Amino acid sequence: MFAIDDVPHAPASVIEVGDARERFEQWRAGTSGKVLAISVIGDSYSAGQDFYLNRLVQRLTKATGFAGPGYIGFNHGAALGGTHYKYTRSSEKYFGGDWAVSRLGQASPDSRTIRGRPGAYLEIDASPTAAVDTSIAQAKLLYLGDGEANQVRYRWTASGRWHSLQIGGSGVQEVLLSGAPDTAEWAFRLEVVKGAPTLFGLWLSNHEEGVRVSKLAASGAASADFYNSDDQWQTQWKAVVSKIPADMYLIMLGGNDQGFGVKPEQYLRNIQGLVRMVREIQPAASINLILRQDTTRSSAYPMSAYARVLEPWARMEHLGYADMQCAFGLDFKRYASDGAAPMIGPDSIHPIPGSGGRVIADYLYRLIVGGNDAVSPQDTCGAVRQGNGLEKRN
Repeated sequence: MFAIDDVPHAPASVIEVGDARERFEQWRAGTSGKVLAISVIGDSYSAGQDFYLNRLVQRLTKATGFAGPGYIGFNHGAALGGTHYKYTRSSEKYFGGDWAVSRLGQASPDSRTIRGRPGAYLEIDASPTAAVDTSIAQAKLLYLGDGEANQVRYRWTASGRWHSLQIGGSGVQEVLLSGAPDTAEWAFRLEVVKGAPTLFGLWLSNHEEGVRVSKLAASGAASADFYNSDDQWQTQWKAVVSKIPADMYLIMLGGNDQGFGVKPEQYLRNIQGLVRMVREIQPAASINLILRQDTTRSSAYPMSAYARVLEPWARMEHLGYADMQCAFGLDFKRYASDGAAPMIGPDSIHPIPGSGGRVIADYLYRLIVGGNDAVSPQDTCGAVRQGNGLEKRN
């Protein structure tokens, strides 16, 4: 175990919050309001919603109801992206004109910002289903003010009227968007008219009871992209993320740390710093750390090296902790793309949505809501990873 002197212990009231399942039980008992807001912080596993996140949110929605999409970042879109909220930077239908997309590691909910000049546009299309009401009761635009007078315009449908909006101020800002449609099927379009505003994304809600899952994830992100020791960076990150309400955080980082050869000690320091920032802005939130399973990708450290430093600290801090190796099994060659039960794609990194993605979604669903006996998988896994395999606990 490595020293954690640089991360202050949480007060007892925070430690007693417990893990995801305990927070879910509090919500189900009616002691924490109508909405259970969940923020997912992660890398491409979470940013690419088709891997597992869309399936997880739909399953939670079926069990609890849907309270709106929460944060839709202009980096990677919504947790229900691709089905109910369509947006992508790779299609000119949804993203075009003179945009500059930042590098990773920005003090942003999803680690990037976009900066547009006149004529730049973006679009988010919403399509409801019987289980998911995509109607909007409240909408906010989150942006980074630069002290200049910038202007955008937006509309909610292709035939709707344009609303003009001044983008001013300095630092993290939010502004309510008016004219929300009275239908669940809409096509939000925003265009830059004047200046060069820097944008984060939208926060959207409806009037319904249930879960609201915000996707705070970025493809290619490592733990250092969500934690920076610079005070100004931290101030900005906390300011914008605090505008996204959350009762529960699911944090799954480490796969790209492994790919970049980040030392386990540094990985732990980054996660500690991220947890500390989350506790400062959402002191009552349940924080849950999830460590990815190993794959056949060549790397300096197996994921078990990160598990050996992360799990003891998470347990000591009374954080929720889950090890995906418990869900995938001990033999990572067995579930590789050329294995007996393939669950990882040919890139040796990402899960196959219908197999590995299903395993992740089911595992995290049980982590939150419990199984038939209200037992989460990590409670019965009975092992911690050591080296390239698993070693039984005493």
